[in-house]
Amino acid sequence: MNALIVYAHPNPHSFNAAMRDMALRALSQAGHSVLLSDLYAQRFNPVLSQEELQGQLEAVKPEMEKLRRADLLLLQFPLWWYGMPAILKGWVDRVLAYGFAYDEAHSFESGLLRGKKALLSVTVGAREAYYQEAPERNLMRVLEPIHYGVLAYCGMEVLPPFIVYGPLEMTEAERKAALEAYRSYLQGLDELQPLRFAKLPP
Repeated sequence: MNALIVYAHPNPHSFNAAMRDMALRALSQAGHSVLLSDLYAQRFNPVLSQEELQGQLEAVKPEMEKLRRADLLLLQFPLWWYGMPAILKGWVDRVLAYGFAYDEAHSFESGLLRGKKALLSVTVGAREAYYQEAPERNLMRVLEPIHYGVLAYCGMEVLPPFIVYGPLEMTEAERKAALEAYRSYLQGLDELQPLRFAKLPP
């Protein structure tokens, strides 16, 4: 399997960086070919230009080629304001372009990236109990615009996300346990069933 990790965190010593490194090791050790797009290190420009809206996509062709080769897209990021960091949202805006990832005749089951799998690996700031206290904080609900409105829209099978709650509040032992849990999750990718989304009535 060919995997593409798209990583979005400005701190090279963050827990997200540790998760990125774990994914690189675990997937490589399982015999997969892994590419990395480290958006901050690449100084990726998140701004979609008028020229790109008109189909001039030369600047993002390298990222498109990475994704074209991938069987698995893994997005690694911290949840900020219940969404992706701006640099990752810009990657989505620019790389998942019309004519490459979707068009008016090809979306969802017929999306142009069908045949690929995608997953979110996410850190959040609070402990799990906080997100269970109120339905509006349910993270599967929070992540649905990305799962359904981006990844599934482009035709990809969306795997269940891996979420780490409050890594800054964890002890060192808890952080190590979370990374080991992530290793196990990645080693079991082939057994994961994709998410199913309710179809809206016509």
